[in-house]
Amino acid sequence: MQSNSLTRRTALAATGAAVAAASSLSTKPLRAQSKTDVVVIGAGLSGLNAAMLLEEQGYKVQVIEGRDRVGGRLLSLRDIPGNPEAGGNGIGSGYGRMIDIVERLGIPMLNSAGRAQITPFELYLDGERISAEQWPTHARNILPEAYKAFSPRLVPLVLLRQTNPLASFEDWYDAKSKPHDISVYDVFKNNGFTDEQIDLTYNLNVPYGTSAHDISALMMWFNDGWVASMEGGEPVQLSAIGGNMTIPEAMAKALSSEVHIGRQVVGIRSDDSGAEVVCGDGTVYKADRVVCSLPLPVMRYIKFDPYLPSVMAKGIALVPYFPMTQVHLVAKEPFWEADGWSPDMWTDTVAGHVIANRHNVDNTDVTSLTAWARGFTALQLDQVSPEEGKAWVISEFERIRPSAKGKLEAPQIKSWLRDPFANGDYAVWEPGQVTEFLHAIGQPHGNIHFCGEHTALSNRGMEGAMESGERAAFEIMDT
Repeated sequence: MQSNSLTRRTALAATGAAVAAASSLSTKPLRAQSKTDVVVIGAGLSGLNAAMLLEEQGYKVQVIEGRDRVGGRLLSLRDIPGNPEAGGNGIGSGYGRMIDIVERLGIPMLNSAGRAQITPFELYLDGERISAEQWPTHARNILPEAYKAFSPRLVPLVLLRQTNPLASFEDWYDAKSKPHDISVYDVFKNNGFTDEQIDLTYNLNVPYGTSAHDISALMMWFNDGWVASMEGGEPVQLSAIGGNMTIPEAMAKALSSEVHIGRQVVGIRSDDSGAEVVCGDGTVYKADRVVCSLPLPVMRYIKFDPYLPSVMAKGIALVPYFPMTQVHLVAKEPFWEADGWSPDMWTDTVAGHVIANRHNVDNTDVTSLTAWARGFTALQLDQVSPEEGKAWVISEFERIRPSAKGKLEAPQIKSWLRDPFANGDYAVWEPGQVTEFLHAIGQPHGNIHFCGEHTALSNRGMEGAMESGERAAFEIMDT
């Protein structure tokens, strides 16, 4: 192994291997592997970024993945017009690491910022369509006077921005922020909202968690500050041509060693001599160091030897992941032109929050629709079979939108909670959990280093995953 004499600046500036130099993915079971420098568990963005950075510094790295594909929670649905995303929707202007990697690997990108919400979201409550113009004076508008002009889905964003106590969004992981690690419900109540108003604005189609009771306002304030830091200037919403899954696929191809897929990890051992990763098929990987990028719910089923520190183990056991189920719909004909209403909807049905995807040269061309069921609504859909879930969403869609009758089909449904390699979409912190667990779950344990969006301190989503992989790689370099 090449000694690590390079600085972090040099490591970040180093270029990756050419995409064209890739080999295919390996699935052949191996009873034992010769020892390598680092084994990376998980071929999502965080694991692949760690692997690329380590390889650039001369480390011999082997990436293993439980799924039959790379990408983790980036999933492009390439059998649907426009390649809609089931995970990893867009890259904003502040996604420095993501923008760097797509430029380094020469991945063709498209700025789709101008395509978002060309038409306004319309409300559908108790089967009634309520337009944006009708809402401020509508009988169903029970909001406080200062918020009556806002669509219910925007009220949590407005309230949290108005009340954000953080001088910098990165203060969320500072110990002094512990008094702010309260529930979103408490923020609403402290600002005069009734339970009925909270149900309408937050719980109906939750942005995070399952209700205002079980989500930390501190996490929401961090998220708001992070998003606000990217506002201003030219809108940027980059997406890869062919789907964002193209990005981790290109990262995997840029590695010197092929990614071993179908390797579901069941145990990790670590001692002074190095580490071993044991897979369910009997394969054993030996290395000096291990990078574990697995989501927290997946780590609950892995045996660590020696045991993890108590606070870390408690965080892994308790921090929940967001229930998210998407039903991807294709319209046989544009029924929204027949009734003259927007294809974008915010509903009180299992269809949840419906977004029209416009992934064509013409920004007004709707290529597909995605019904986003979140929180308890997602759990409702997950109680029935995938086919029953698709039919349920279409039936509710047709009930509140008669012009859609017989004009929709649902080629895909994706439940992240049902995905055995995710068990939820991403980490959502309950009140008190940020200050108790955030630092602990990202700490090294012996020769094991941890990454993944749940360990990111300064970014969210894809950029958070990249940040965490970078940190894990630097931890190894620093040793």
